[in-house]
Amino acid sequence: MTIKQHTRAYCAKDDARAWRETALTLVLYAASLAAALMALPNWWVAVPFAALTGLFGVRVYMLQHDCIHGSLFSARQMNDLMGNALSFIAMTPYEATRRNHNLHHAHVGDLDHREAFEIDIMTVEEYANASAGRRLWYRFYRSRFTLLIVGPFVLYLVLRRFPRHGIETGVGNVILHNTMIAAYFAAIWAVAGWAGIGVLLISIYVGATFGAIIPYVVHNFEEVYWKRRPVYTYEHGALQGSSVLRFGRLFDWLTLNIAYHDLHHLNANVPCYNLKRCHEEAGDLIDSRLIGWREAMACYGWKLYDERSGRMVGFAAARGAQRRMVPAE
Repeated sequence: MTIKQHTRAYCAKDDARAWRETALTLVLYAASLAAALMALPNWWVAVPFAALTGLFGVRVYMLQHDCIHGSLFSARQMNDLMGNALSFIAMTPYEATRRNHNLHHAHVGDLDHREAFEIDIMTVEEYANASAGRRLWYRFYRSRFTLLIVGPFVLYLVLRRFPRHGIETGVGNVILHNTMIAAYFAAIWAVAGWAGIGVLLISIYVGATFGAIIPYVVHNFEEVYWKRRPVYTYEHGALQGSSVLRFGRLFDWLTLNIAYHDLHHLNANVPCYNLKRCHEEAGDLIDSRLIGWREAMACYGWKLYDERSGRMVGFAAARGAQRRMVPAE
C-alpha cells in the first residue's frame, strides 16, 4: 500500500463531528470575546481574554480552511455556506482564498510556480542577480520584524480586503465579506465603544501573528523540497515540501491538526478531525520531517533556496554566488 492509498480510508466526512467542532469553536470564541469586553476598562484583565479570543479565531480560520477544501462537511453547499459565514471572524474572503489556496496546493514545492506560494521566496542565484532595490525589499520582507511582528496583522487586516484573484472569483463575494467585517466592527463599537475596537484589534493581531507561524514553518525548513519541472513531482512537493509541527496536543487541538501538513498536502480531502489519526496510523508508509518549537524559530533564519545544495540558506550564501558571477581578471 502507498501512503496516498492509505489516506483514502480517512476521507469520510462526519457531519455530526463537524457541527460539534464548529459549535464548540464559536462558543469559545464568543465567550472569550464577551469576557474581554465586560472586563473593560480593566485592560489587565481584558487583554488576556482578547488574546484568547485571537487564538480561538485561529481555530475558526482552520474550520474555514477545511470548508475551502470541501472536507469539513459531506455536502459542498454546506462547506461553502459555512466557509462564507465564518469569513468575518477568519478575516479571510472565501471565494478568492479558495482559488489562491488551491493554487498553492497544486504547486507546492514547484519553483516554476512560486506565484502560488503563500510566502515570497527567491533562489540564491536570483537574489545575486537582483537589483539593489529588489534585494533590499526582499531583506525587509524576509526579516523577523515583517514575518512575525507586523506582516501578518497587515495581511489579515488590510491586504485581504483586496484579495488576489478577487475579481476573477467574484467581486460580490469580496464585497459581502468586507461588509460583514464592517458590520462586525460596528457592532463591537456599539456595544463597547473604541475600547471594544481595541479589544477586537488585539484579538486579530494575536490570531494573525500566531497563525502565520504555521504556513511559514511548515514550508520553510532547511531541507524543504523545491524543484523545477520535469524533475518536480506533486507527491514529493507535498511530502518533502511540507513538515509536521511537534508543538504539543494543545496546539493540535487549537489548530485542528493542521500540524500534520505533509499528509494534508498529499490529500486535502482528509477532514481535520481525521488528519492526526491518519498520520499516526500511517506507520512506516511515511517519514515526516518533524519540527519542534525551538527549530521553528530557527527556521526564520532561512532566507533563500540554494538550487545547488537543495537547501534553504541564509543571506550570506548569496555573497558566494555573487563572487562566482564576477569574471576572473
